[in-house]
Amino acid sequence: MRKLIFLLTHCFVLCIQAQSYQNYSSVNPGLFMYKTQDVHITSPVKYDNGRNIIKPSPQTYPWEKNLGNGMPNVIVDNKGNLSLYVSCFLIPSPVPWSKVGVMAYTNKTNDPVQWTRPNAGLYWYNANDPVVETRLSPTYQPGYQVTNVVAVDIESLGIYEDTDHGVKNPYKLVYLPQREKFNQLVAGYEMGRSFTTEGILSGFSQMKLNRKEKQIEYNFDFINGDTHMGYLKYKGDYYLFSRINAKRSTLRSGETLPFPPPADPRDRYRRETVTKIGKTLTSGHYDFDIALDRSTNKWEPYSLQPFQFPDFKSDIWWGIATMFGSTAVSDVSSKQRAELAISNDGINWQWLKPGVPFLDNGTDPQSDDYGCINMGKPIFAGKYSASPNDLLYYYVASNQRHVGGRIAGVSLATGKYGKWAGLEASNTEKQFISPVLPEQQSLMITRMSLYEALRHNAIYQPSILADVTDDPRGKRLSELNSYVTTMIYAYEQLENGQIEVTPLGGSMGSALKGSHVVSDNYESVSTIDGQNYHSKNLIFNFMKSLANQTPKRVVSLKDDLQNIPVIWEARVKNAVFYGMQYRNGSGNAKDIFDTSSINDYKGKRYWVYKPKSPSISCYTESFDNIERIPNQFSPATATKGTIAIKAIPSATTANYQTLIRLYGDDGNNISIYYLPNGSLQYRVMIHNMEFASMTISPPQGKSFAGKNLVITVEALKTNERKYGKSTNEDATVFRVSCPAIQFEKTVQQDILWRWKRDVPTDADKANARCFAYAQFAAFVSDIVSVTVGAADDNCNLRFNGQINQVEIAERLPSTVGNDFWE
Repeated sequence: MRKLIFLLTHCFVLCIQAQSYQNYSSVNPGLFMYKTQDVHITSPVKYDNGRNIIKPSPQTYPWEKNLGNGMPNVIVDNKGNLSLYVSCFLIPSPVPWSKVGVMAYTNKTNDPVQWTRPNAGLYWYNANDPVVETRLSPTYQPGYQVTNVVAVDIESLGIYEDTDHGVKNPYKLVYLPQREKFNQLVAGYEMGRSFTTEGILSGFSQMKLNRKEKQIEYNFDFINGDTHMGYLKYKGDYYLFSRINAKRSTLRSGETLPFPPPADPRDRYRRETVTKIGKTLTSGHYDFDIALDRSTNKWEPYSLQPFQFPDFKSDIWWGIATMFGSTAVSDVSSKQRAELAISNDGINWQWLKPGVPFLDNGTDPQSDDYGCINMGKPIFAGKYSASPNDLLYYYVASNQRHVGGRIAGVSLATGKYGKWAGLEASNTEKQFISPVLPEQQSLMITRMSLYEALRHNAIYQPSILADVTDDPRGKRLSELNSYVTTMIYAYEQLENGQIEVTPLGGSMGSALKGSHVVSDNYESVSTIDGQNYHSKNLIFNFMKSLANQTPKRVVSLKDDLQNIPVIWEARVKNAVFYGMQYRNGSGNAKDIFDTSSINDYKGKRYWVYKPKSPSISCYTESFDNIERIPNQFSPATATKGTIAIKAIPSATTANYQTLIRLYGDDGNNISIYYLPNGSLQYRVMIHNMEFASMTISPPQGKSFAGKNLVITVEALKTNERKYGKSTNEDATVFRVSCPAIQFEKTVQQDILWRWKRDVPTDADKANARCFAYAQFAAFVSDIVSVTVGAADDNCNLRFNGQINQVEIAERLPSTVGNDFWE
């Protein structure tokens, strides 16, 4: 028999270190495969129907007149007290510029709705000063009013707390400095964890004195929508979240440049950005990527508040996105509410359930949050609740839509820890398993350390967080109306290609013991259909089977059984399954489970269509409700990408001929057409209006008909593109190559430099670049299908020529002379 050496030196020694938990979410696409329709969003409960608990009082506190665009940043101090920081227009004024800055509110009670306006001792209000710029004075004079203002001349403040051990200044601020490098600068500042006697971060006192000298400057070629910004930290690197705005490049009939006052007639579309900063927050020149585009054709990301609690460090990132109702859709125009997004690596984000709110506007037209909700990151309730692990969500709420001069205050909602969203099933059981990919893509799999699992005090059997209404103790599954089970299996792909799985542990979730009341705790019942899945014999039997396979080799538990591939299985009926919890043992060297390969998995980054016969009239593939994997590339949801087509057009017709269309409907799509005049056109439609188009015609006297063409589209930054680099602009480029007539041409999406004035300023140019920044499938939103050779699955506007290959990819291959991955 194969020998196993159990090197468990520390397993049975009581250690003074506290055990740490590993929590995982059921909607982590690396742990369970699921479809959008399987997701249940659990909204927090509003306090008093969304009523403002901090109500602005501009008559008494004039600087509170325009709190409307604020985002609450809430911090828990060393005593468990709360302070809240919100940036806004302190003194609105059309001419000269409004005064912007940050106000602080504090709460030293045990009641989460009792807030005060502390005397910050930093700025004083002089009601008699006629000059807006100096009405908030940095020095006190008799007759001046004390204020809770802690900073001026900064807006769009976000505060991130770095909880990593040894970080000297854990509070990382990001903001937009007022009147400094318009549309090109975002700034940061770092503060230590100390507070004044009033409960305010002490760092604001130093910031008043040295902000311009000490602030970290993130310079961009262009950035224009910096609202409610923030950071996250992944694998030691900081990432910055901000926003840009897009506007159409196509002029409508009768429109001319510059657009006449008073306003640009184009609708604005908001886009969330992510920028890698690095190991430290350092001044420099940076380049962003798009993190999120519209969730549906009604809702745009206004801001993203990413968060991850310490027990979820190996799990997904959650993002609370403030959504803006598109001005092109009257029923939601300029409303704001919250949706959820998730990411495995903090960089590649996806909407969890597009269009479904995490926190919705009040239904009563008189409610304080009927018009707008700007929701901050959650904090633990601590002393403010009988259940300290409950979560508090503070949000800025307004009865009015996002219009100038709206009145807003701060409201509160409460939720349960870990219960943000889950996988649900009704009366028909659903089974969810880990994504198991082909051998050549086997990097995406969780690995389990049996050595760590067998440490003293370790719990490797799952505890389950679920909305279950039955207690399964002493019952079989067939006797239960509501249940959730999870199982862990060792996973092995054999030499003959078959898969072998071996159970290592399992559990059932439960209602509160002996009742039908849903539990808000992680529950773990050992027996499933009469078998005890908490028994360590399952692991020992697995090790025995390994020993029997190669009896001549001595194996160390510590050295050889630290990285066992495992998969999960969950079964859900009449319940919502939120996630699982495990506990590391005393003195653990690492976590029981390693999900790093899941979180960093990239997988196949292109989609291919190769017809068996080029004469096939049209082909449609649906991407509606596909199962998710981490960091997934999909033609329907990609924030950037390319299209490459090999085709031979035939004779022109009176109608447009469609080579490809990515679409949800006729009013929102990306299409490439063969036109009646023999030209080729790339066209983007948003809300039934042409957003952008580019056309390439053959040379005079020549034709594309009957000739091999390679057609490419690159909706990428310049440094990621293969073609059109000489433009040096990050707008989409369209290219046609026809070797038979020695023709190749690349054109770029129009950038409307003169949108505001005949001689554009640097700020005008930065805005123009943002408006035309590369847009792809996710920007169009609601794309569910790709049709090749026609405009839809009914083969309307059919292409009469031959299509030999189509690829939609993250980028084109760099190989000279080849634009296809296969």
